[in-house]
Order: sequence, then C-alpha cells, then structure tokens
Amino acid sequence: MLSIDFNLIFTVLNILILAFLMKKFLYKPVLAIIEKRQAEADEALDQANKAKSEADKIKSEYEKNLAEAEEESRKTISEAKKTAGEEYKRIVSEAETKAREIRVAAEDDAVKRKAQIIKSAEKDLANLALDAAAKVVGAQAAEGIDKSLYDEFLNKAGE
Repeated sequence: MLSIDFNLIFTVLNILILAFLMKKFLYKPVLAIIEKRQAEADEALDQANKAKSEADKIKSEYEKNLAEAEEESRKTISEAKKTAGEEYKRIVSEAETKAREIRVAAEDDAVKRKAQIIKSAEKDLANLALDAAAKVVGAQAAEGIDKSLYDEFLNKAGE
C-alpha cells in the first residue's frame, strides 16, 4: 500500500510554512513598497502634467498679451501718424494764412508808401513850380494863394 514518509510530510509542511512566512514578511512589504513607489511616480507624473498645462496656459496668455500689445502699438502708431498729419496740415494752413496776412499788409503798406511818395513828390513839384513862377514873375506875395492854386491844379491833373 501506500506508505507515507514522515520526512515528506515535514518537507511539505515546511514548504507551506515557509511560503506563508515569505508571503507575509517578504512579498507584502515588497508589494507595498512597489505600490508606494508607483503612487509617487503617478503623483510626480500628475504634477508634471499640471505644470505643463499651467505653462501652456501661461504661454497662451503671454502670446495673447503680446498680440494685444502689438495691436495696441499699431493703433498708437496709427493715431500718432494721423495726429501728426492733422498737426502738419494745421501748421501749413496757419503758415499760409499768416503769409497771406503778411502779403496783404505789405501790399497795403506799399500802397500807403506810394501815396506818401506821390504826395511828397506833388508837394515838391508844387514848390518847384511855385519857385519857378516866382522867379519868372518876380513876385513873392500871395505865396499861400499860389500853393492852393497849384494843389488844385495837380489834383485836377491827377484825376
């Protein structure tokens, strides 16, 4: 019949006890350490993904702000050019107006000076004519009457 060897039973029993003890004191702590390390790695990966998404968000905000700043810069430059153009036109218009005023004033002044010169020349001519007539006639009396007659003559001749 079958003979059972006690050595075989003790060996099997020892193997079972050893397997139980190894499972309890070796495999469970090793599995716990592996799970802990896996959790730490997963957490680090999640943090890296969060940091990457935050960096992408900051980058997109930066690019948006940069685009807005460029647009604002373009608008400011455009407005400055427009303002400068308007200012240029205003200054040129003012200069043209002043030039016209100066020209008109100069023309008026020239007309006045011409009239003064003509009056002065008429007086000088009247005096010369009076002196010549006085020498010819030899009379110095009625000098005031002669002047008024010559002035009247020149006025009628000037018309």
